[in-house]
Amino acid sequence: MKIARRACTFAATVAVVGVAIVGCSSDSEPAANASAGGTTTCADATAANATAADLVDVLRPVQVEDADDEYRSLLAQFEEGRADQIARLEASEVFRAVPAGGDAEFVKAVCSQSRWDDVVDADGKAVSSPRSQRAAIAATGHTYCDAFAQLQPSAASTGAWTDWSGYVDMMTQGGMEGTDEARLTYEAARKNLCPQFS
Repeated sequence: MKIARRACTFAATVAVVGVAIVGCSSDSEPAANASAGGTTTCADATAANATAADLVDVLRPVQVEDADDEYRSLLAQFEEGRADQIARLEASEVFRAVPAGGDAEFVKAVCSQSRWDDVVDADGKAVSSPRSQRAAIAATGHTYCDAFAQLQPSAASTGAWTDWSGYVDMMTQGGMEGTDEARLTYEAARKNLCPQFS
């Protein structure tokens, strides 16, 4: 069975926080536009902020070949929890605070990064880049903001860190490959999606 999941969240954030994705609400039509660098296009680089449904649907299982029992089971699980996830996002303070146009500005800032390039699976088939998926890249930034909001009280009370810089340091420690790119992504999220954490 070959199932491609539209993964838009940074693995470390999801592992630490155990959250899905958070965004801001506004209906919009997908549009492909150039990134800030002018050479890379992303589906939501100028579109209005994603709705909660847009962000939840980023994680909908996608069947690569013929549907099988495992795929149908994953899809059923997704559909069963979809409405609750949408409601949770719509109620989030972080979701409601994202500035108008924040999604597009975040996407423009990070669209050209190599992390969004097409990948080839184990069978040699290309898996579609997040650049072509509505809200896939923006959802990454929303996840960073939501993770900060959830982790910050505990981190501050234990003296681990108190601000966005400390959070980014914690999430990018270890000098892993792509750390500079990750730090730029975090900064773009803070600037465009959750400036209240400045």
